[in-house]
Amino acid sequence: MEVTRHNFKESLPLIQSSIEKADFLVIDAEFTGLSKGRDVSLFDTPAEYYTNILNSSSEFLLTQYGLCAFYWNADKEEYINEAYNFYIFPRGNYALEKIFLCQSSSLDFLAAQGFDFNKWIKDGISYATEPVEQFMRNKIKEKQTSDNERQYIPIPEENKQQVEEISKKVKQFILENEQEEMTIDRCNPFIRRLLFQELGLRFKDEVMVDAKVLENKERVIVVTRIKSADDTNNKRMLKEQKEWDDLEEAVGFSKVARMISQSGKLVVGHNMLLDVLHTLSHFFQDLPSDYNTFKEFAHCMFPCILDTKYMSSMPPFKDKVNSNVLQHLYQSLSEEPFSLPKIVSEPGRGYSGADDKQHEAGYDAFVTGACLLGLRARLRGAGRARRGDALLAPYANKLYLARTARQDSPYINLEGDDPAPSREHVFHMTFPKEWQRNDINQLFSPFGQIIVQFLDDTSAYVALTNRKRSREMLKALSGHEKVTLVPFSIHKNLQNKTADHARPLTAKKTVVMRNSNSTVRHDSTEEKKTGSCQASPVMPTPVPRPVNNFTVKLNEPVEPSTNKSRTRPTSAPISKEKEKHKLADSPLEVEETQPVTKKTRLRTNSASNDKEKWKIEEISQDNKEVDKVEESGWSKQTKAQAQVEAVFAGSPRTVAVFKESDSWL
Repeated sequence: MEVTRHNFKESLPLIQSSIEKADFLVIDAEFTGLSKGRDVSLFDTPAEYYTNILNSSSEFLLTQYGLCAFYWNADKEEYINEAYNFYIFPRGNYALEKIFLCQSSSLDFLAAQGFDFNKWIKDGISYATEPVEQFMRNKIKEKQTSDNERQYIPIPEENKQQVEEISKKVKQFILENEQEEMTIDRCNPFIRRLLFQELGLRFKDEVMVDAKVLENKERVIVVTRIKSADDTNNKRMLKEQKEWDDLEEAVGFSKVARMISQSGKLVVGHNMLLDVLHTLSHFFQDLPSDYNTFKEFAHCMFPCILDTKYMSSMPPFKDKVNSNVLQHLYQSLSEEPFSLPKIVSEPGRGYSGADDKQHEAGYDAFVTGACLLGLRARLRGAGRARRGDALLAPYANKLYLARTARQDSPYINLEGDDPAPSREHVFHMTFPKEWQRNDINQLFSPFGQIIVQFLDDTSAYVALTNRKRSREMLKALSGHEKVTLVPFSIHKNLQNKTADHARPLTAKKTVVMRNSNSTVRHDSTEEKKTGSCQASPVMPTPVPRPVNNFTVKLNEPVEPSTNKSRTRPTSAPISKEKEKHKLADSPLEVEETQPVTKKTRLRTNSASNDKEKWKIEEISQDNKEVDKVEESGWSKQTKAQAQVEAVFAGSPRTVAVFKESDSWL
């Protein structure tokens, strides 16, 4: 069912009914663009992934929003879907004015799918966040209270003639007593303000003066005849009610988003991170920059979500599905060894498998819901797909991270800890500007397949698919004259310290998320929770992050390098220059490591006349010194190697992220 601003109000009861009787709800959205700025790194943590996505997607708009409700018909043993395809566009007064970005490739893609941009802009449903809605409510109350208390504005000499001429026309309109109202046009905002003042004073008991916006967006003044005192009160009440009705229209689609949140139903999407981010930021409130606050906020608004892209990438599906692109997944689940249950709809209220309306948000929501039912059917369990379903529990509240999933951070966990895999196989590499991908492949060819993500013309992240050969590789390439290798953990540690020193300190703020039945209060010192919650306008300013610690251990001395002419630094900052190299994709084992509670500093024992021997000195977490290696005539490359040797000498405990999958059906 297509919904625009013209039929939105009468459609609301149907939408609410669908949400209330649904077993689960499916959402999908289309955007004016996907990302700007630096792409997500293949080795970003979930927190870094969120920060990059937030910074690169927050200025785009939603164009369509799809909602599909699925519920079980026990009498006919079939699922029924009721789907809605909303065109949404921010419209209304200055409080809803938005400046937004468009990505040419995204608009070109939508146009190729037959998207109607005229309908989007002309007929799109407005929306507003809760803070904006509250601001508008306060402005209306203030306006209605102070309408009779406005300060008198003297009429400038150059405007007196125009005001007098219009006043004469109004007087003539009253005396003729032929029409109920008259329109005054071709007035600028200041003249309109003067006319409201003068006509109200001169003809207070005879006419009412009001403003009106025509279809072509032109603003005019409407003068309406007053027949009695009751008529005056009625017209004033109608005018005030019109202002509140306009506010309700401005809030628009946000009501649907809040119905979904308040229902507490299972909410399903496919590769739904962007859908969730835009839903929260456009219809509830601006997203926090602090990652943990975002997780709390998202889980509070949508306590049970399921991403079918994440689910299909996990056992027992990942080995049986060649592609989890939405349409490919739908086709795969329609064939052996999978099967789709019977899904029907009432005419005009939903979709069927015979429809082919790809990238129409409502249709994509229907296809996503069908995929969930197909995946669940493969688990061969009784019952219905809904919140609390034990078969779906292992996949719930995990948002798929498309870019890093192939490496080691496949999801954001909204109700627990995120994966924290070991990255001992990943290195930051600097190389000559003239080098290409083939040069790097040739350099690492003795150590097996690699994954490369170029950062700029002279640096990249390199990951070995065979983790066990990392130490061997580092030893072999440590004396190379043209390249520098630094372990990923050390490189990120230096980056974090640089960022922490540059980041200004901010005062602690408090976030309060509320509804009529509960409150969640969160700050850096305490946290209270009671029942479900909704977001209020106040969100916290992020507090500087603590520096990630790393531990250096050593079991044996390290020989100094004979290459003393090396001057290239052991790490290089990531450039924001657009990536110019093609990425390579290869599967890597996904693991996570336990957090380390201490960090250490390495130093040389200059008193020894024999081989230089390394000692370890523990320093506290609060020590503000930057970890360093004292100069002793060695090359920086050798010192980096010594640090890495120390890292490899330790035996950090690792746990397979997906170990729990062994017990799944």
